[in-house]
Amino acid sequence: MKYKNLFSPISIGTLEIKNRLVMAPMVRNYATKSGTVTQKYLDHIESIASGGVGLMILEASYVNPIGKGFSHELGLDNDTKLEGLQKLVKIGHKHGAKIGPQLYHAGRQTSSQVTGSQPVSCSPIACPVIQEKPQELTIAEIQSIENDFADAALRAKAAGFDFIEIHAAHGYLINQFLSPFSNHRTDKYGGDSTNRFRFLQNIITKIQTVIGENFPIIVRLSADELIDGGLTISDTTCIAQQLENLGIHALHISAGNYASYNQGLLIQPMAIPDAPLVHYANTIKQTVQIPVIAVGKIHHPDLAEKILTQKQADLIAIGRPLLADPHWPNKAAADQTSDINLCISCNQSCITRLFANQDVHCTVNPLCGFEKELALPTTTKKPKKILVIGGGPAGLYAATQLSAIGHQVSLYEKSSRLGGQLNLAEKPPFRENIKLLRKYLINQAEKNSVKITPNHIIDEKILQKEQFDIAIYATGSIATQPNIPGIKLKHVISADKVLNDQVKLGKKVIVVGGGCQGAQVADLLVQRKHTVTLVEMSDQIAKEMPGEEKTLLINRLLAKKTKIHTLTKVIKIDSKGIIIEKGKGKTKLMAKNIITCFGRTPNQEQYDLISQYINKIFNIGDSHQVGRIEDALRSAAEICQKIS
Repeated sequence: MKYKNLFSPISIGTLEIKNRLVMAPMVRNYATKSGTVTQKYLDHIESIASGGVGLMILEASYVNPIGKGFSHELGLDNDTKLEGLQKLVKIGHKHGAKIGPQLYHAGRQTSSQVTGSQPVSCSPIACPVIQEKPQELTIAEIQSIENDFADAALRAKAAGFDFIEIHAAHGYLINQFLSPFSNHRTDKYGGDSTNRFRFLQNIITKIQTVIGENFPIIVRLSADELIDGGLTISDTTCIAQQLENLGIHALHISAGNYASYNQGLLIQPMAIPDAPLVHYANTIKQTVQIPVIAVGKIHHPDLAEKILTQKQADLIAIGRPLLADPHWPNKAAADQTSDINLCISCNQSCITRLFANQDVHCTVNPLCGFEKELALPTTTKKPKKILVIGGGPAGLYAATQLSAIGHQVSLYEKSSRLGGQLNLAEKPPFRENIKLLRKYLINQAEKNSVKITPNHIIDEKILQKEQFDIAIYATGSIATQPNIPGIKLKHVISADKVLNDQVKLGKKVIVVGGGCQGAQVADLLVQRKHTVTLVEMSDQIAKEMPGEEKTLLINRLLAKKTKIHTLTKVIKIDSKGIIIEKGKGKTKLMAKNIITCFGRTPNQEQYDLISQYINKIFNIGDSHQVGRIEDALRSAAEICQKIS
């Protein structure tokens, strides 16, 4: 076996685990509004359990409704939830995984909109992000919450779970008590580090009293809160040693809180290097004897194995990678890494949706959260001859899935390269992870015997000869060009041509259109030493980009002295620049080249021709409706399910 350490067994206390891979806890918003398990939740957990992971830590599960952080989060607050929890246990055990919940209370990192009441915390100081002032807990209320944790732990044991994890990280209530950043109390629960530790210590003692000292307990910590006045690695090392002395069985080392979220280290976007938190796990590991779990952008088995080989950690937690490919562990164990649909760290469909209180999806895996609805049979009962027009993400995905179940699939792509818009999306700085998806989709199409014809435009001759039963139209989109005076001048260039390196630009350029693509093109050009001005009609650039990624991008632009004009309209383009309208005034901005990023429109150029020869035609991806990668793949998966 290539990954000997990754797939070696380990024990946490008395709990034996078949390998070193841990499903990191991540709220999905798949539960009911009252926090009970749904069929959607069960289907999702089964998909991951069947993929070979050794230890499954369920999402942050509130011990009291006032500590609920998300609208459809799992709860552990009363016995009515036991039946659903027991079903989760059976699923984990059915596939040889050990499974347990993460006990938590959001404290001030929630809102009355979610809980229906004012948030609570150790001190009446608002979270800088949520900005809703919490009610300061009395000592009696603190002790009541300590009891809530113990009750939840007992409930977890009664449900048959193998262990529990206590969430003392990421700025939630326990972390709020531990940290001088949020704890300004002057009684026995505040002040020095001993008093700030008291809340967590009491929770652990009360839990051990009701479930016994041998029932495995893991504690998740933020090694560094990454904020002025917050916990540092030095503080957390001391906390880790105290926890070991209290009889904790393992530590799970993360970093950050909501206030430091946009630094990109709590949930790492593309712009953050791989495994940025492992050094924290390594530091903690040197000071304790109990197992330490490392987490944070450890997306490839090679990297996970390296961390274990170097003894920087004892177990590896992966969260988003299991949304992208639940069978990541089994594929790694079989040394089939080229078949792993790797997470690209885009944070668009998972974390961004979660913080908008929506259910979690995955950009690269359209079945995430739709495991049963979009499942295909192993083999089709009615094989068809299928034409796919377009080799972008939607076309490649549909062709692969339908060929895999026995349809005869031919894919035609007019250009020499497969991947469609992915070829452009991977060009800006820190977007190279898009390449992982492009390579994966092409690899899977080739492995599943899709007949691929590049450099070919579908014509009547092919349609007459082949007599296809079904057509899937996936020709993508084309750049929009609004009717602005001067838009057709030679020095006005589309973003597509810039990204394809088809043009030579002058030193000074203006990018018109500051959406996600425009902002990324500006980022690319400043890295290439151009002097860039970015013009956008709305009140901010990259409006739909995940917050942490947007913050990092804007910081890069500002560091290169990029001029950014928002709430600005382009009135006219001439040979020397553009005339803009901002507020009530008009101004001229000078530049050698004007780069246009006005969005995209569906490419339906051949649709009518195809429909003349094939009665059953499905339009998917951007050629149906312009959207994100997730939208393209989801539309493809839905069509595959209909055809199957």
